[in-house]
Amino acid sequence: MNLLSKARTCLEVPLEVRVFLRLGWRSGVTLAFNDRFVHFDPSKKLGKDCAVFISHAHADHLSKLSSEAESYLTPETFDIASVIQGRPPIKAIPLGFNQTLKIDEFEIIAHNAGHMLGSAQYEIRSSDSVVVYTGDINCRDMFTTSAADSIPCDTLILETTYGVPFYTFPDLTVTCSEIVEWALQQIRTGKIPVFKAYSGGKAQEIVKIFNVMTRIPVIAEGVVGEIAGAYVRNGVNLNYVNSESIEARELMKTGECVCISSQNHGVAGLANSSLAVATGWALGKRFLRRDAAFPLSSHADFDQLIEYVKQARPREVVTVHGFKEEFADYLRRKLGIRARPISALKQESLAEFL
Repeated sequence: MNLLSKARTCLEVPLEVRVFLRLGWRSGVTLAFNDRFVHFDPSKKLGKDCAVFISHAHADHLSKLSSEAESYLTPETFDIASVIQGRPPIKAIPLGFNQTLKIDEFEIIAHNAGHMLGSAQYEIRSSDSVVVYTGDINCRDMFTTSAADSIPCDTLILETTYGVPFYTFPDLTVTCSEIVEWALQQIRTGKIPVFKAYSGGKAQEIVKIFNVMTRIPVIAEGVVGEIAGAYVRNGVNLNYVNSESIEARELMKTGECVCISSQNHGVAGLANSSLAVATGWALGKRFLRRDAAFPLSSHADFDQLIEYVKQARPREVVTVHGFKEEFADYLRRKLGIRARPISALKQESLAEFL
């Protein structure tokens, strides 16, 4: 019986059986207990004898969904993945927020991560410890998502994309007001404002900003509109026009509209436009061939990460991605918290016990 068969039958392991739990990086964040492996957001396709958990529906995560390993993801992520891949993911099993999956003596629970629609953190509970893998998190309310839950735990595996004090984002209302004012200024000068963004998550957030703060029609390019449809199906009200429609072409002739496109595609039929990006990196980078950049991020900034750690009160923090060394060092020096960047997991080593 393989790992997932045991998960389905909720096999109980006697409490007196010693479980050696190890944590490290093996083509993604990996937890190993005895000879079992559970992978979170793997960077390659995996075989059938492991469990895979996907945190959110960005393409770099979804492309590693394997036809061999059964993968768990939220129903919203499943919906978006079906749109992006053109079919439902093979062997993907929806796991809703606050639902519990049993794998041997461990319970795995999905929680809101606030990064985009359906994004999840995973809480891994055993009889004597709690491990939390945050995935990409955002700890403030946005227009299309609510702030990530802070989950008390013993070991916190924390995404630290913006894990240095420099990356402390402005108030959301200030950034959104600047986005809207720039767009209005472009329209007044005869140009159509075009925002380049991740096709899933950030693009729909920008659509909603203009829906709430203006009456300007929004044109959504290709996959941006398709993923917006998944948002609507899952209860997020978005008003937009698909870029290939007759209505979109008429709006572009008037020039009184905003266009949202993915980073790798454009909107056909635009004669005169201005390009903008919306990303947390706008605080510290210049963007060539862009007319404006706004620090709108779906990740937690430095202050949010610190607050998450304080609320979760872990015994240990393991940092992943971005400024992982710097953030771990800050926690050790300033807060006295045991912290380290994630390290490689070697199958034969027992050095990474939690």
